[in-house]
Amino acid sequence: MRTRVYLCCDAARCWAKLTIVGHSERREGQHESNEEVRRKAEAALAAGLDVILCIGESLGVREAGQAVGTVQAQLDESLPHAEEAAAAIPRQFAIAYEPIWAIGTGKVASSADIGEMHSALRDRLVAAYGDAGNEIRILYGGSVNASNAAEIFAVDDVDGALVGGASLTTEKFLPIVQAASAA
Repeated sequence: MRTRVYLCCDAARCWAKLTIVGHSERREGQHESNEEVRRKAEAALAAGLDVILCIGESLGVREAGQAVGTVQAQLDESLPHAEEAAAAIPRQFAIAYEPIWAIGTGKVASSADIGEMHSALRDRLVAAYGDAGNEIRILYGGSVNASNAAEIFAVDDVDGALVGGASLTTEKFLPIVQAASAA
């Protein structure tokens, strides 16, 4: 099971704090299944790592009008169920909705599309975890940049962003941080 793990280091030691599972590059490029994503999330939570679980649809799925149902099914099948992992939710767990067609393309889902998806995901999280589902952060991760961040953060149930390319330079990332602070 390969996944991304983010390490923290000081002069004396290194340790992992966070991992991302289910990123589109793994799901699409490596044909990673929802069950594999779920098992990785459960293992990471049981080990004490914070987990960002990524889900998202292709352009073909979106254009066919099947985005919400597809992403809900992806979430349902990828959510951790193991007792020790579920106990870590919501404090160590977040969802990142990443429409695959918007990653690195400069395309962004409309505010209405983001709101519809995040609301549907919130409903599924509450169904799976009860009131704790309301506390799980849902991040948006599709070409977030300085010009669209404030609008995205204003959408209901958008609790933050998973920022890719725009995080690589201070000039591009700082306005996103400022928009998040203002939200």
